[in-house]
Amino acid sequence: MTAPTVPLNPFRHHAADDHVVIRGRRLPLGELVNPKLFDVAYVDGLRQQVAQASPFPHLVDDGWFNPDLLELAREEFSVLHEGEWTEWASHYQKIYRSPQRLAFGPATTLYFNLVNAGWFVELLSCVMHVPHLIADAQLFGGGLHESRTGGRFGIHRDFDRHLHNGLQNEMSMMCYLNKDWDPAWGGALELWDGDKKQALRHIQPEFNRIAILCHGPVSYHGHPEPMQLPEGVTRRSLSSYYYSNRPAPGMTETPPQSTQFLIWKTSERMREAARSVAPPILWNALKRALDR
Repeated sequence: MTAPTVPLNPFRHHAADDHVVIRGRRLPLGELVNPKLFDVAYVDGLRQQVAQASPFPHLVDDGWFNPDLLELAREEFSVLHEGEWTEWASHYQKIYRSPQRLAFGPATTLYFNLVNAGWFVELLSCVMHVPHLIADAQLFGGGLHESRTGGRFGIHRDFDRHLHNGLQNEMSMMCYLNKDWDPAWGGALELWDGDKKQALRHIQPEFNRIAILCHGPVSYHGHPEPMQLPEGVTRRSLSSYYYSNRPAPGMTETPPQSTQFLIWKTSERMREAARSVAPPILWNALKRALDR
């Protein structure tokens, strides 16, 4: 297997005392994510897990993020008053989501800045074998997710395209925020074989566990049985989606165009035409001749 291209550590130039303070808790900038994410051997192991995953490409792993950051983000679910949650309730689901235009708390904002950053999206592209991913800073379908007692999410396959920009949905990532989760409560994320109509994997929503699911025609998942939770306990996660601009099946992809300048002078038009077709070495010689 070809060695993966692991993104450079974006925190490598930070001084040891560079940090942020959120509600009195000190978070060193160089420790917001686990350094294992920049280790080639570790990332290669994740790639192999994804390549061998069943019933569809996915990844489950623990400890990617600073636990203090996630604890602070978990506290910030209370930033939403009861009437601000968007309830999705039907025969198939009962879940609460944050509205798309929400001013998150500082820790939650910092988390989503991390998972939408270029280096992190590059890491996901590498690990999940999906090139040229695009993050969604508007968090369409993502944000804060919470399920309460009786909550459920029927086995389903996610949407194909972003509602507003038409980008192709490639994957979703959930980061769970639940400490001391008891499997007896229910709420495990189930990955289903769509043909056999059965779950092949159950993922407990434990604190600092991420689940990344590639979207596709057989990517069925959910937690279909109503949860029975103790008083004051909820199932919480931070959710984000990632996209590509692949054309829809059957559509013809037009070749990309470079920057187009509005050129008035004939000499400038000739120069640009020559530059577009000439190899760099020949262009340099032509440029010297044109400049005389």
